[in-house]
Amino acid sequence: MKFSKNDKINMYHMYQKGYGYSEVKKHYPITKGNFYYLVRILNRYGIAWLDRPHRKWTREEKLNAIMRVLTNHETTTEVSLDLGLSSTGMLSNWIRDYQKNGYNVINRPIGRPREKTITKHNQKKIKPEEKKLKKLEKELLYLRAENAYLKALRELAINDQKKQK
Repeated sequence: MKFSKNDKINMYHMYQKGYGYSEVKKHYPITKGNFYYLVRILNRYGIAWLDRPHRKWTREEKLNAIMRVLTNHETTTEVSLDLGLSSTGMLSNWIRDYQKNGYNVINRPIGRPREKTITKHNQKKIKPEEKKLKKLEKELLYLRAENAYLKALRELAINDQKKQK
């Protein structure tokens, strides 16, 4: 669950006032590990850390962080705290992807992949089979939507007939 900046500040202030994790958990559904990570990062960087802009990590920075964990045997928590990551899960994901991709760091673009659009310029590059496949996919999507619509319409008609009887 994502918490707002105010929620994180409130949790941190509760901790500073002497409330333990069990008290904070009554008000916020946060795991113990995430709570203590939040406390440690705010102790280290202060509340201003919450106002930091979104950061895009370079391939080299990711690789350095991964190597600190895999070769220097530092914990993911310590490396995440040093880098100021929003959670230890980010670094764990980087390591998992690194090992999964044959020990290569791959920067994936953020967001949905672009759909190939057929224009006059790239029309010659697209094979006729791909054109036909795209056309059939669009038609299938349209027919599925139409089928769902007709099923819903039939259901409404049946319900209206039942009400009239």
